[in-house]
Amino acid sequence: MELSELNDATRQFMIQLMEETNGDQSAQISMYEVGSSLGLDRDDAARVAEELMGLQLVEIRTLSGGIGMSAAGFEMMQELLGPIDMASNSATRLGDEPILTAPGREAVVEIINDIKRDAGTLGLDFDSLSELMADLKSIDAQLESSRPKTAILRACFISICQVLKTKPETSLIGKINGLIGD
Repeated sequence: MELSELNDATRQFMIQLMEETNGDQSAQISMYEVGSSLGLDRDDAARVAEELMGLQLVEIRTLSGGIGMSAAGFEMMQELLGPIDMASNSATRLGDEPILTAPGREAVVEIINDIKRDAGTLGLDFDSLSELMADLKSIDAQLESSRPKTAILRACFISICQVLKTKPETSLIGKINGLIGD
């Protein structure tokens, strides 16, 4: 199963489950609580959770609606949100530090490699592609610096998200949002 095969409701449910369990595969939470965080009523939350159980991305843990993320679901969320920092068991994010940290650098490199790999297949018009390339050059320039500035990288990724929102490419947007914390 590919991330792109999930509909928006199931994708948002998985993201919320990942956030509420802090990426801990052994954690359990009520499917209704996850759904409530997304504005879903109990029936809709149960329907989405059952769909994810059928896809083996979510596991039922209790008869009263306790669920947890399966190994397959966790792998899919790593693909969406980017690298997982095992020390904190959450997606690596750009922090508030003025200078980029080593785990942040690894996450940035991984995401820009994904963007560069997919850039030609996004179907962007010339102006959008030019804007995307300018942001990628700015990111590359920061990464070449001995003291890459987190604020500049964050601004570049926000700009890239604005360009990508014109196309249905959500996995890159999700990875970027996971990195910048939006």
